[in-house]
Amino acid sequence: MDAFDLFKTAPQETVKYFEAKERRPSFDWRDVAPEEHAFAFTVAKSIGYDILDDLQAAVGSAITNRTSFEEFQRGIIETLRDKGWWGKKLEIDPLTGEEKLVQLGSTRRLRTIYWANTATAHAAGEWERTERNKAFLPFLVYELSTAERKRLEHKGWVGIVAPVDDPIWNRLYPPNGWLCKCRVRQISRREAIRLGWTEDSGPIILEERPWLNKRTGETHMVPVGVDPGWDINPGKVRGRNVSQFLHDKIEAMPPVRQRVAIEDIVRSPILKAMVGGHMPKASLPVAQVPARLAEDTGATSSVVRLSSDSVGHVLNDHAERGLTVDDFRAAIAVLTAPAAIVREPGARSARLYGASGGAWWRVVVKSAADGGEWWLTSFLRKSEKEARRVIERAERKGHVVE
Repeated sequence: MDAFDLFKTAPQETVKYFEAKERRPSFDWRDVAPEEHAFAFTVAKSIGYDILDDLQAAVGSAITNRTSFEEFQRGIIETLRDKGWWGKKLEIDPLTGEEKLVQLGSTRRLRTIYWANTATAHAAGEWERTERNKAFLPFLVYELSTAERKRLEHKGWVGIVAPVDDPIWNRLYPPNGWLCKCRVRQISRREAIRLGWTEDSGPIILEERPWLNKRTGETHMVPVGVDPGWDINPGKVRGRNVSQFLHDKIEAMPPVRQRVAIEDIVRSPILKAMVGGHMPKASLPVAQVPARLAEDTGATSSVVRLSSDSVGHVLNDHAERGLTVDDFRAAIAVLTAPAAIVREPGARSARLYGASGGAWWRVVVKSAADGGEWWLTSFLRKSEKEARRVIERAERKGHVVE
């Protein structure tokens, strides 16, 4: 079975998971902690080569358009060759300073990159769907791998039944190793009982073994039969990140996780629920203000929140236009890369102008709590001509934040 057949079940979730990833070059796959792969797109031996944008775009296209490995490879191989990322070369290991003969691009490496990213994106998307359906399908059962050569340890997990919320799925949610084709199926309580689960079923204990990461010197306990680095549930890691974000544990997050959590929230049904009026008296983190605006105002936070009250005001102001949740997402996207930021001296608010979703927008944010908070207060669709005229006038007055 082609790896791509896997995510015909949940394409939107898989695409959303992959697109939010930050690019992070690395020299060795062990240099990036397993959990961080849920937030970052990385390729070993990519340091010093301008190839991550190309590879991420190619993998993203494969996920979105359901293309095979052969098609993925045809579309990227020439670019990698042109940029010198192909074959074996002598490179300096940044950790040790040693010169090593390393494998850069190859058909085998491209297959690994394709498989690892499509498989984990599928797993994350399936987990999101599992969480959404657990009210009426509250259990998972581990099923037999579809691979021709099945690993003995993985065959031993076939038939394991546990609730969706059981901690075993933190570490035993497939794939559980390189090229693992195991799977789980979501089932009803009635079927779980038929398969042998009972209220008295105790916790499932996985036998573990120590694994030494020779790059970091750290020792990790890994379930026997699971390849090092694959003992995580990528969808659950990202879900925990969003949950942590929504519970105000924001400022302590590393910037990459913070950004990914915000993008997951904006893309998720949560924003749609707020725009639809189903979350009264609520607020959501929806963006980060550009660093230059935070610096210009002396703010201590960069997180921008959107309140249900502001949503109501925006919808009322645009009642005749029939704004959709996609309009909100387009306006929010301007905050990430505005064409210009206009702020009068001493003002707590700023106007950000930019193009997104096929239109130009003016988005207004306001700082509060002595710079400890940012709020999105309004947005308005503008013509490009009008927006550029405002920006030019502000530039002459010195009111554009550089």
